[in-house]
Parts: sequence; structure tokens; C-alpha cells
Amino acid sequence: MANITLTSADLLIPEVWANEGIRALRRKIRLARLVTRDSDYGTFNEGDKLNIPLPPSFVVNTKTAGGAVTLQQPTDSTISVTLNQHKEVSFLLEDAVKAMRGGPGAGQTGIERYMNAAIEPIVLAIEDALFALYPGFSTSVGTSGTDLTSASLRTVAKNFNDAGIPEENRNIVIATKDYAALQADTSLAAFFANATPEAIKTGQLTNIAGLNISWSNRVPVVAGSPNSTKNIALAPDAMILAMRNLPTDGNTMGARQTVMVDAESGLSIRVTMAYNPTYLGTQVTLDVLYGVAEGRDASGITVLS
Repeated sequence: MANITLTSADLLIPEVWANEGIRALRRKIRLARLVTRDSDYGTFNEGDKLNIPLPPSFVVNTKTAGGAVTLQQPTDSTISVTLNQHKEVSFLLEDAVKAMRGGPGAGQTGIERYMNAAIEPIVLAIEDALFALYPGFSTSVGTSGTDLTSASLRTVAKNFNDAGIPEENRNIVIATKDYAALQADTSLAAFFANATPEAIKTGQLTNIAGLNISWSNRVPVVAGSPNSTKNIALAPDAMILAMRNLPTDGNTMGARQTVMVDAESGLSIRVTMAYNPTYLGTQVTLDVLYGVAEGRDASGITVLS
């Protein structure tokens, strides 16, 4: 084993790895970036229950000349979210110096190489938990076994309009097959050519019928005759992703721990490092604690295909 220099040892600190983990997490999420994210700087444990406050409801009253205003005392309501998703990825660094070396790809450091790979399954777990909320939505459009078309998107937009969902930040996350189907939709050919020619050049769809379009290879598919793909259209308040910091008690027990919270996304990750005498290397564990719940029902639509 190569000697560990001061420079390489300095890189084996949790804060450095957690910072890169947050950057990787932010880059890789798809559905999670579109939902309401609730975070807190306190420490929590698996199984803790949160009560996420919802905006109160008010009514308008008529003011008569000389009369008093009508005071309202709305009842606060909450959505309960249980922190029941504790996911971890652990690996061993037998040679610390080798781990610091860059891998394939220009400018990629050893930390980036490890963290990009280790964060991937954590991201997929978060995405899958959010996609699994689709059965709770009371509204669905489209036909199972039939690829999405521009007409499907207009139907989604109409449902949002009828429900009074604000026009800004309406999104739809669709399966890769439906993304390709929309690219080939002949009814959109003139739109792509004139309004968004970059969609033809880059293959990236942006906004159609007031919906920001993105794809995911994690969209649920229920096997059957035909298979039923469960694309999701949503405003942010349709789903809640609550992430909380895990404790860092390991710092008093010979391990080195830190929790990093991304101020931009609200995502949180803990990194634990400790020498493992059984396997003669540095054990690195990344873990996250979160819970998910459906929010405003009218803000979510299951779009079948």
C-alpha cells in the first residue's frame, strides 16, 4: 500500500465527500426537483413523524358601509409524513491514495468518480418512492397501451385549468417511449420547426401546452394486456419530499461524520468514514433519511399510456 501523504489524507474527510455527494444528488434527480421539498436543520431518526403545515383556506366577505370586517380564524391543517426511508451505500477504500486518483473522463477526480457512482442508487430510491405515489391521484387521463400525443398534453392542461392550478411550474415526467413518441408526433412537426427548432436539433423537448416536459426511465409500468405506463403530471404541491438530517454521534466513537444540506434543493446526505480493521481499509457510508407523501390531489394527474 502506498504511503498516505498529508495531501491525500486531507481529502479523506467527510465534508469533502459530502459536498461532492450533494452536487451529484442535485444533478441526477428528475422528479424530486419538481415536488415540494421540506427540510430542517435539526437531527431526526428513522420512524419520526412530521406534520407539514398546509396553507389555510379563506373566504371573501362583503364589507357593508359603517360595518366591521369579518375576522376569520382558519383551522390549520397538516400532512403527516413519516421518515421511513433510510437508504445507505457503503464501500471500502483499501488504498486511499489510489482512491484519490482521477478516473476516465476529463478533469474527473477520484472523489467525483466514487460519489457519482455511489449516489446513483440513492437517487433511484428517492425517485421510485415519489413515483409510487401515483395511485393516490384521483384524476387520470390517457389510454393504457397508447403512446402520448399532443392531444394528451392538452387534456392534462385542461384538467389543471379546471382545477385552478397556477399556470407557472406545471410539469410532466414521462417514460422514454412517450418522449420519443412526442418527438415523432406529426401534429407537432410545425410547432417544432417554427417555435422550438432547437428541439429538432438537440432532441430535447421543453414546454408543450404549458407543461414543462422531462423524461425518466423510472416511470412505473404495470404489466398487463396492454402494459400500463403511469406518467405523472404535477404542480410542485402534488407531492412532498421531506428530508431530515441524521445524527452525527459517530464523531464521539472513533468515526468521522458530517451532514451536508443543499440550500438550493433541500437535499441532505450524511457521510461516515472510519477505519475498518477487519478489511484493512477506510469504510465510507453515505446515507439519507426521508419520507414522501401526496400533497394537493388536484395538482397531480396520472397520465396513462
